[in-house]
Amino acid sequence: MFLVDEPKIIYKSGNGVNTTVIIMRLSLISLLPLLLVASEITAATSCIGKERDALFDLKATLKDPGGVLSSWVGLNCCNWYGVTCNNKTGHIIKLVLANYTIHKENALTGDISPSLVHLTHLMYLDLRWNDFGGARIPAFIGSLKNLRHLDLSGAGFGGRIPPQLGKLSKLNYLDIGFPSIMSTSDSSVDNLLWLSQLSSLAYLDMSWWNLSGASDWLESLNMLSSLKVLYLTYTNLPPTNLNSISQSNLTVLNEIDLSGNNFSSRFPYWLTNIYTMSYIALDFCGLHGSIPKGVGNLTALSYLFLSNNSLVGAIPISISKLCNLKILFLPKNNLIGDITNLGKAMTHCMKGLIMINLGNNNLSGSLSEWIGSFTNLVSVILNKNSLLGHVPTSISQLTKLNNLDLSHNLLEVSVEPNWLPPFQLDELFLRSCPLESQFPHWLQTQIGMGILDLHKTGILGQLPDWVWTSLTSLVSLDLSNNLLTGMLPASLVHMKSLQFLGLSSNQLEGQVPDMPESLDVLDLSNNSLSGSLPHIVGRNMTYIFLSSNRLNRSIPSYICDMPVLSAIDLSNNSLSGKLPNCWKESTRLVLVDFSNNNLEGQIPSSFGYLIFLSSLHLNNNKLSGLLPSSLRSCRSLSFLDLGYNNLEGSIPGWIGDNMQFLMVLRLRSNHFNGSIPSELPQLQSLKVLDLANNKLTGPLPQGIGNFNEMASQRSRPIIPLPIFSDNPDGSLYYNESLSIIIKGEERLYSRILYLMKSIDLSGNYLNGGIPTEIGALVELKNLNLSKNLLSSHIPETIGNMSKLESLDLSWNRLSGIIPESMTSLHLLSHLNMSYNNLSGMVPQGSQLQTLGDEDPYIYAGNKYLCIHLASGSCFEQKDNHVDQAEDNDGHDIWLYIFSGLGFGVGFSSVWWLLVCSKAVGKRYFQFVDSTCEKVIHRMILLEKKVNRKTVRKNSVL
Repeated sequence: MFLVDEPKIIYKSGNGVNTTVIIMRLSLISLLPLLLVASEITAATSCIGKERDALFDLKATLKDPGGVLSSWVGLNCCNWYGVTCNNKTGHIIKLVLANYTIHKENALTGDISPSLVHLTHLMYLDLRWNDFGGARIPAFIGSLKNLRHLDLSGAGFGGRIPPQLGKLSKLNYLDIGFPSIMSTSDSSVDNLLWLSQLSSLAYLDMSWWNLSGASDWLESLNMLSSLKVLYLTYTNLPPTNLNSISQSNLTVLNEIDLSGNNFSSRFPYWLTNIYTMSYIALDFCGLHGSIPKGVGNLTALSYLFLSNNSLVGAIPISISKLCNLKILFLPKNNLIGDITNLGKAMTHCMKGLIMINLGNNNLSGSLSEWIGSFTNLVSVILNKNSLLGHVPTSISQLTKLNNLDLSHNLLEVSVEPNWLPPFQLDELFLRSCPLESQFPHWLQTQIGMGILDLHKTGILGQLPDWVWTSLTSLVSLDLSNNLLTGMLPASLVHMKSLQFLGLSSNQLEGQVPDMPESLDVLDLSNNSLSGSLPHIVGRNMTYIFLSSNRLNRSIPSYICDMPVLSAIDLSNNSLSGKLPNCWKESTRLVLVDFSNNNLEGQIPSSFGYLIFLSSLHLNNNKLSGLLPSSLRSCRSLSFLDLGYNNLEGSIPGWIGDNMQFLMVLRLRSNHFNGSIPSELPQLQSLKVLDLANNKLTGPLPQGIGNFNEMASQRSRPIIPLPIFSDNPDGSLYYNESLSIIIKGEERLYSRILYLMKSIDLSGNYLNGGIPTEIGALVELKNLNLSKNLLSSHIPETIGNMSKLESLDLSWNRLSGIIPESMTSLHLLSHLNMSYNNLSGMVPQGSQLQTLGDEDPYIYAGNKYLCIHLASGSCFEQKDNHVDQAEDNDGHDIWLYIFSGLGFGVGFSSVWWLLVCSKAVGKRYFQFVDSTCEKVIHRMILLEKKVNRKTVRKNSVL
C-alpha cells in the first residue's frame, strides 16, 4: 500500500479547462516510479523458467540420500536450497550444493545434467565433497563463461581434466583437489597449457591429481600473474629444476604448497623475491643443497614447511629476521650446525613462534640461553639430533607448552623433586634421554596428558600407584626397555582412553592385568609375568605381544572373537593345552606366533579361515597329527614355521600350488615321511626351505633349480609389520626372525633375514643323485644335504653357486671326484664332505684346499680321496698299495675302537638323558658323535704321519 498526498483541487474560470482532471493525472504520474519498483520486486521473487527447468533436470540425474534437494519444488527456484538469484534480473548466479558433513552417506551421487549449461549467468558453483564415483569433470562446465568460482574438491571426480576449463576466462577461484581414488591410472592431463588462459586466476588447487604428463607445468603456472594461492600437493609432477624459469611472474603469490612431488632440485630461489609470501610448503620434494639465505628476506612469512628432504648445511642465521614466523618445520633433513647460536639469534625477533620442529637432523649444541625466550611456544620437537647438556630450567617459562619431544638426544632431564611445571602437556616424548632413576614425580601434575613416551630412559624400581590413578587420560603409554620392577595393578579397565600400552623389556612380575575396552595395542613382552592370560581384554584389540614371559595355562578362546585382531605373539612362554579351534571367517589376523610353548594336539582345521594370515609360527611345541587340508586356504602366507613338533604324514603338494607368496618353509624335526612334493619348486618367492630331520624318502625333486628367489640377485624384501603407535619416530615394528643352522651352528636371523637364502634337507633318507639343476640356485648361501642316502657324482654345476658360504654333503654315498668347478666357490667358509665314497685329488689352490688345511676333518671317511698334505707326496701314498692297505687297516682299527667307545658311552647315557630332557639328549648325541668323529680322524692323521716317516726312513736306508 502506497501513501500519497491528497491532490489539491484548484478551480479556474474563463478558459473551459477541467483543472481537476489535470491534477489527477499528475498524481498518477507521481506514482509511476513506485509502481516500477514494485514490479521489479515481484520479478525478483521468481526465477527464469528455463533455468528452473535446468535445475529440475539436475535434480532428476542426481541421487540425494541426505535430502538436501527436498526443497526443490514449486516455481520459485530462487527460494530453493543452495540457489541464489540476482535480485534484479532473476537469473541464477550461485549454486552451492556442497556436502559440508563430508560423510559419504550424505553425499550427492549420480550424474551432472548437461542442462546446467542453461545457467548462463552462473558465477559461483560449489559441489565439493560429494561422490560422483570417479566420473570425469563435465567438459560442458567450460561453457559457463561467467563463472568466477568453481569448487569441485573432494567430489569424487576422476579421469582426465578437461582442457575446456581453460575457456573460463573470468575464473579467479578453481579448486578441483582430492579426486576420486577410483580414478583410472591414466595421466590426468597431457599438458597444463589451458591453465595459462585463466589470466584472472587467484586461487588454484589441483592437489592429488596425476599430473605426471604435464612437463610444461612450471611454465604454464608462471603465466598466471594474478595467482595468490597455489596448491599442487602430491600430483606426481615430473622432476624439474625449480629454478629453470628465468623470470618469475608470480609476483603476488601468497601461499604455495608443492609437497609430495619429487623434483630432485635445489630450493626455488625465485621464491625468496616474492615479499608477499606468507606460506611455503615443500615437504617431500626431493630438495637438495642448502636453504638459501634469501629466505630471510620474506618478512611476511608465517609458515615454513621443508620436512623430509635432503637439505644440507646449516640453517641460515638470516632466518631470524622472519618476525612474523609462527611455524618452523624442517624435520628429516641433513641439516647441521650449532642450534645454540641460531636459537639466540631467533629470540630477538620471533616472539610469535608457536611451533618449532627440527627433529631428525644432525644439529648439535644445547637448549640453554634460548629455549625459554619463546614464551608462545606450544610445540617443541627436536628429536633425533645430537643435542647435549641439561634441559634448562628456563623451560618453565613456556607456559603454553603442549607438546615436547626431545627423544634420541644426549640431553639430561633432571628437576627438583618438588618442581611444579607451569604447563599442562598433552604429549611428552623423552625416548632414550637419561632420566633420574625413579619415575618422574612431576608427571603427577600432568592430569590431561594423552601421550607419554619414556622408552629406554633408565628409570628403575616400581611404578607409583598414581600413574594408574592420576594419568587416566592417557591414550598412549610407552615405558618399555627400562628397569621397572614390581607388579602391575590387577585391572586397568578404568583407563578408558588408553589405546597403546608398551611395557616390554622390563622386570615386571605378577599377572597380566585386565585391560580396558579402548586398548588397541598391548606389548608386555620380555618380562617375568606369570599366570594365565588376562580375563578381560578389549574386543577391538589389534596387536597383542606377550612373548618371553612365564605365562602358563591355555590360550583363551576369546581371541577368536576379536574382529580386528591383526597380530598376536605369545611365543616363549609355558602355555599348554590345545590350539584354539574357534577361528571365524571374519578374522583379520596377519601374524600368529605361538612358538616355544608346550602346546599339544593337532593344528585345528579352523586355521583355514585365516585367509589374511601372512606369518604362522607354531614351532617348538608338541603338536601332532597331519597338516589340515584347510590350510590351503591361507594363500597369503609368507612364513610357515612348524619345526620341532611331532607332526606326521606326507608334506602336501598344495603348499606349492597354493602358497605362492611363501618365503620361508620350515618343517624340520618332525616325523614327515614320503617324498618331497614335486610342486614345491613352484614357490617362486621361497628364500628358506628347511625340511631337515624328518623321515623323507625318494629323490630330490628335479625342479629344485626353479626356486626363482634363490636364483635371482634381487632379494624380495621382508617388510616388517608396522604397529600402530603415537610415537612420531614410527619405530614400532614386528620383525620376523628365524633360526637357521648354517656353518655347523644355529644362528638367529631377523633384520637381515631377507638376505639369507638357504636349503636344508639333512637328516632324512633321500636317495638318488643331486640334480644338475641345483646349479641354477646361484644366490644360495647355505646348502645342507648331509645325513641322507644320496649317491652318484657331485654335479659339475654346483660350481655355479658362487654365493655359497656353507656347504654340507657329509654322511651320504656320493662317489667320484670333487668337481674342479667348485674351485670358483670363493665365498665358501664352511665345508663338510666327510663320510662319502669320494675319490681322486681335492682341487688345489682353491678355497677347498684352504678349508682342508684348516680342518682336514671335512674330508674324513672318504677312503680314496687324496688330501694334499704339506709334507710328503699324496700321489706316492695312493700308488703304494702296501701303504694304502696299512692306512686302511689302521683306519678300520681306530674306527672300530672309537666307534665302540662312542657307542658304549652313548648307550649308557641315553636312558638318563631321555628321561630328563629330549632336547638335552639330542644335543648330547650330536656332541658325542661329533667328538668321536674328530678323535678318529685325528688318530688316522697321526698314524699316517707315522707311516710317512717310516716310508722316508726306509727309502733313505
